[in-house]
Amino acid sequence: MFGKPAWFRPKKFGWGIVPITWQGWAYTAAWCAAIATPYILLEQRHESLESLVWVGFGIGALVFDVRQILLAMQGGATTKLQPLPVAARPQPDDGILYILDHGPAAAPVATRNYNLQLKRS
Repeated sequence: MFGKPAWFRPKKFGWGIVPITWQGWAYTAAWCAAIATPYILLEQRHESLESLVWVGFGIGALVFDVRQILLAMQGGATTKLQPLPVAARPQPDDGILYILDHGPAAAPVATRNYNLQLKRS
């Protein structure tokens, strides 16, 4: 969401938002320009399919952004990503890969997924 909920109010009829501050009007104008300018340029180059695809993706992004603003106005949950829980740390001898080698003594090596240790026989 790029727009701030304080710039808008929900529509009285239908679905959507209405700008109430100059920032809201500027934000609305920027969205119109971002969708209309490439559409016009693509139409002038006789690329009708590309211009329709652009308008489709632009309106989809606009609807998503308006939905996020409305959710923020209502205090509802947004689609922000939640941090993943920290994985349990392995036990001291859990998941150790032993590499047999007859060279000089080597220190244990720990990576993100494995604990490597030289095993002497």
